[in-house]
Amino acid sequence: MKNGKAFTLIEILVAIAIVAILAAVVLVSLKGYGAKSRASKAHAQLSSVIPSMVSCWGNGGNVNRPNAGGGNNICSIAASYGQWPKKAGDLSTYSYTSRSNFVKDAWWVRLNSVSDKQRICCNSAMDNCKIISYSGAGSGCNATTPSN
Repeated sequence: MKNGKAFTLIEILVAIAIVAILAAVVLVSLKGYGAKSRASKAHAQLSSVIPSMVSCWGNGGNVNRPNAGGGNNICSIAASYGQWPKKAGDLSTYSYTSRSNFVKDAWWVRLNSVSDKQRICCNSAMDNCKIISYSGAGSGCNATTPSN
């Protein structure tokens, strides 16, 4: 074209390359957000179990360990105390530890996600739950660690 108002092939290819680079950066950052959102959901669901555990002990019951997939009753005396969160849907990458302890004054439970590199630890020292990084070495979660 003689009037010079059209784009050249090089200009179009440069624009496409810039868009592709920006899209790649966005996709990589979104993957991290997915892991953080799954960890937040697991944290919320496991935190909601604590009042049921305390009520169970207050009424003379024993807290049941969660089975591998969750979904079993929290308390030994009645199903009305609720169930352990199920390892399904968004929490399918998480698994319960088999070594959880439920002694009234020194309890702990944790959910691990190897693929998300996240661990949710709930214990009597915090009387709450916390998201901690999962390194695979050592537990980083027991009745006294982490603490407030």
